[in-house]
Amino acid sequence: MKKKQLFIFIVSLLFIAPLSAQKQEVRTSAGFITTSDFGDFFSDLIVEAIAIGSYSTDNESNSSAIGFEYWHSQGKVIKLGGLFSYQSITKDVFSLGEKAGNIKNRYFTLLPEISFEYVTAEWVQIYSGVGVGVTILNQDFDSSQTDVASSTESEAMFNFHVNAIGMRVGKAFGGSVELGVGAKGILNLGLSYRF
Repeated sequence: MKKKQLFIFIVSLLFIAPLSAQKQEVRTSAGFITTSDFGDFFSDLIVEAIAIGSYSTDNESNSSAIGFEYWHSQGKVIKLGGLFSYQSITKDVFSLGEKAGNIKNRYFTLLPEISFEYVTAEWVQIYSGVGVGVTILNQDFDSSQTDVASSTESEAMFNFHVNAIGMRVGKAFGGSVELGVGAKGILNLGLSYRF
């Protein structure tokens, strides 16, 4: 009898414990209209204004911010986590109407975050959060003119994200949508796994 009870206890732990102990989450996401997009746009405007029309860009190609996140629950409401994301923006550069080369900007972001879940139903979670971190910009300029040299530069910049509202649907596997402003974008779509 004791062996049977022990067997039932172990089997029930295998099925119940994972459901009640989903304290960790891994997530991959795509963010749209990020702080990197805004920074890139305004830096072009400033350079064009300084150059009084002799410098311009065109044919921009922009990837979404691809993010990888890890979260750990600190109870029923608070989660601590971090984001690593990558985004690239490429464009042609023109000087006095002639193509001078192209620029590739690569943004690498590392962002510690905190999240507050205020709806924690079994299948639906609604939450908000904030993060503060750093973005490293690697810029490659490939010149197509013989009198202008190609160059590579790197710069570290402050970055942030405010998640105004997010919703995750699913148990262990789930999908999420977030609205906010910052490194993860105004709109962020993700897939995650809780364990």
